[in-house]
Amino acid sequence: MNAITLYTRKQGETTSFEFNVFDNQLATENLAVRKVLMAMLESVRHTLTELEVEYNDSMLVEKVGAKKAGELLRFLGAAKENSQEHRSNDIVVSRSFRTALTDERYDYFYNLTDIAQLSHYRLKAGDEDRIVFYFTRYLQLIAPDQQSLDTFLNKLESFSLPYKLVPIK
Repeated sequence: MNAITLYTRKQGETTSFEFNVFDNQLATENLAVRKVLMAMLESVRHTLTELEVEYNDSMLVEKVGAKKAGELLRFLGAAKENSQEHRSNDIVVSRSFRTALTDERYDYFYNLTDIAQLSHYRLKAGDEDRIVFYFTRYLQLIAPDQQSLDTFLNKLESFSLPYKLVPIK
């Protein structure tokens, strides 16, 4: 396997790692892509407290089926009290919700077989993004410190996943 490309940007103690899905030419259900998410999750697990999900009803139903879509959203914490509709010309184009990241919800993301099962999600430390998946375009880790950065790169190596770091400004 060729090395995956990770774009990096450093700002103070924080380092951003971006896995661009198109540049790496791997399907979102590819094991290498899943390992990138797993390494990201393990590197910041100790900081994660919140989950934010944005989804399109019909896209989610197409991906997992109507019954499973409802079950998945309830499991992840979607409720009337924490959900918002996003509209364009009075048409609901997506919905979003924010909730606590429980151990069970963490495990859901860690064991995802297709990282694009949900269109857009953010795993957060309070209000700070730590992991962002954005509409099959990219998967990003915002490592807050050297320990998280080292853990991420060590996990990639332990998964035998070759990588190439490309700094961006």
